[in-house]
Amino acid sequence: MADFYIGTSDFSDLVERIIKDSKVAAPIEASGKLHLLEIFPDNIPEIRLSGFRTVESFKSYFFKLTERVSKYFNKDEIPQPEKLTIIGARSCDLEGLEILDRIFTEDDFKDPFYIANREKVTIISSDCTDCGNTCFCSLVKGNPYPLKFFDLNLSPIKTGFIVEIGTEKGKKLVDENRDLFLKPTQDALDQKKRNREKIMDLLMEKNKKFQFKLDFSEIHKMNLENKVWRTLTKDCVECSACNFICPTCSCFLLLDQEKNNKSERYKVWDACLKAGYARVAGGANPRAKLYQRLQNRYHCKFDYSFDRLDRYTCVGCGRCIDGCAGKIDMRDIFMELEKQVPLTAKLK
Repeated sequence: MADFYIGTSDFSDLVERIIKDSKVAAPIEASGKLHLLEIFPDNIPEIRLSGFRTVESFKSYFFKLTERVSKYFNKDEIPQPEKLTIIGARSCDLEGLEILDRIFTEDDFKDPFYIANREKVTIISSDCTDCGNTCFCSLVKGNPYPLKFFDLNLSPIKTGFIVEIGTEKGKKLVDENRDLFLKPTQDALDQKKRNREKIMDLLMEKNKKFQFKLDFSEIHKMNLENKVWRTLTKDCVECSACNFICPTCSCFLLLDQEKNNKSERYKVWDACLKAGYARVAGGANPRAKLYQRLQNRYHCKFDYSFDRLDRYTCVGCGRCIDGCAGKIDMRDIFMELEKQVPLTAKLK
């Protein structure tokens, strides 16, 4: 599909039109960081599409933190969510969304609650124009600009945005507001290309000390039983921030509670770092030690993920690093694990 151009003021008009028919969430700066907040007519000028991803992912809009899934002795009905437009999603978030889509909507067991939430959403993503010290999407085969999984993508240039259409839903949004979109000039397209090259160079510079000879999955498989995990994870405090902030963690548990003399069942986020996560009937726990649980999280992201989805389920957003109370950096762990590979191979 052909690219379009929309100026900064026309983009504000577009958001104002979208708000009339849909709830809108977009990045707004607060305390020097971007947060995904609800947009109203009076805070449209505060939307920030520069920089990089928001502190929080937008996972919770589809995969709710807590959600009632059943009322006993009553006819269960899937709720009908309101329309939602998410603006400013980054490439790492889109990769995370693709993973959740496959987990909750493919194969025999589909989550009707997730599907109902997902179908009501329009995604308007945006290129990164900067990257944080913890961003590492390039190390997990990603890019700092979206190439797929969006309805529309915005590439910031000096006077506005180059708009790329990704789906029929995105095309319909452009067609319905055709007066706001123009054909881009060659200079505008060249700006987009230069900006993408610049942000990729910056990302590579941020991660230049993390040079790996092997893929993360290979490094991890060769160290599954290595005692080095006890040392690498000694700073983990089991807070589970990495689980909850991750855009691809999808584990949940079911809780029953009585309310107004009626029983209800809720789906609630769970975390594999919690001691009770792997505990089974009779009290046995195959991952009783904290280092075993953190190692298992890496197994999920870089080994088990290939069995299920044939890809990493880490998208390199770096949120787990930012949120970690113990300041554990996944990149540092893999650097140390790769050093252990020759020794591990020799012992085998």
